[in-house]
Amino acid sequence: MGISEMMKLERPLFILMLGVLLSHLGTYMVVPILPIMLKVEAGLSLVQIGIVLASIAISFQFGGILGGFLADRIGRRFIIGLGALIGAGGLIGLGLFTSYVFLLLMAITIGLGNGLNAPSTKASIAALSSKEHQTTAFSLRGIAANIGIATAGLVIFFFISGSSQIIFWIAGIIYIVLALKSWLFLPKNCEDPPCPHISVGAYKEVFNNKPFLVFSVGGILIWALYAQFALALPLRATEILHDPQNVALIWTINSIIVIFTQGIVTAWIIKRLHPLTALGLGILFIGFGVGSLYWSSAFIHLMISGAIFVLGEMLILPTIDSTVSQLSKAELIGIFFALANVVSGLGEAGGKFAGGKLLELGTEVGYLPWTVYSVSGIFLLFIVGVILKRWVPLQLALQEAANKPNIPEHVPKVTTGPIQHPSHPFNGWEPEVFLRKRGNAK
Repeated sequence: MGISEMMKLERPLFILMLGVLLSHLGTYMVVPILPIMLKVEAGLSLVQIGIVLASIAISFQFGGILGGFLADRIGRRFIIGLGALIGAGGLIGLGLFTSYVFLLLMAITIGLGNGLNAPSTKASIAALSSKEHQTTAFSLRGIAANIGIATAGLVIFFFISGSSQIIFWIAGIIYIVLALKSWLFLPKNCEDPPCPHISVGAYKEVFNNKPFLVFSVGGILIWALYAQFALALPLRATEILHDPQNVALIWTINSIIVIFTQGIVTAWIIKRLHPLTALGLGILFIGFGVGSLYWSSAFIHLMISGAIFVLGEMLILPTIDSTVSQLSKAELIGIFFALANVVSGLGEAGGKFAGGKLLELGTEVGYLPWTVYSVSGIFLLFIVGVILKRWVPLQLALQEAANKPNIPEHVPKVTTGPIQHPSHPFNGWEPEVFLRKRGNAK
């Protein structure tokens, strides 16, 4: 993505990107150290830590449903700002309380706020960017997110020491700034054109979209595995690092990797493979990345595990987003992204609850959780890369999306090739290619 492409984007998109940066800066000042704080400062058990983290994901899904519905009806600007303000209250609350009940309540508040914010932001990016620049806009969103994540880790490492409570206060203030920025500078209503009237019955179309629903069921399992990293890495750090808060640097390193290599991964892997093949490979790397934490005994080992994990992340995140956008309808894009966030919330909630139980069992059988993580990656590779890839209704839905006029440039997609064979994700059917130049589309 060049500077000339970026300059063609609409001005409100840059305001949204700043919001993405701020939200990730605030969130990832908290994510790396939250399990540590819950264990060391609040004295919670591993199961209680898993429940607190799972509650964020559960409330996230309810906020996502409500946010997607309201964003399509009354405007995305208001919902983005409201979600940020609610999230700020939850983050500041984490710095005020240490009892399990109140920490659980604050976690629910954070999840609700982020659930309102996230799908509305994604839908706004999709709505405000012209079709030919939509892929550029989502790529820029990824860069903005990772700049925020990288900065968060550096802030924790260099500027914050002692009690972790101040981190939650700073993160809350960042979210308040995000809310004010959104209300002051984003376009009113649903941008242009204004909000259409959408009846409640119209949302039944989402639940009649069988390919989207089946893909979402698979997504729950994917997100359950993905969620293990944010739970397992900090807890592993408390066992092997003298100062566990230094684990925040892993997120900084991972974000730097994403900023400088996402384009390479996209060009050499994602664009050369069927999207479900790329998704399956990403799942495999995520499973091995989390599983390899078992062998870690120093910071460098945590960093290597993080690098393996982030390679999988770079494969699955853009593929999931692009697949959801292809399976959705333009007038209901807010609710499709909202339900996609529900899927991630369900997966993360179940994954973190199960992960807490697994890690507790791991205190008796040390290798058990890490083996389960690795085997789960292999199992999900088979489910997504073989079974879903061969399921005809999903293939037809992706092919239909690939043939729509004015689709975004370079979106990963399947084309009108023989369904019973692997197909190339570009216009013109040919076998998949990997790490070599593709031929010109016929």
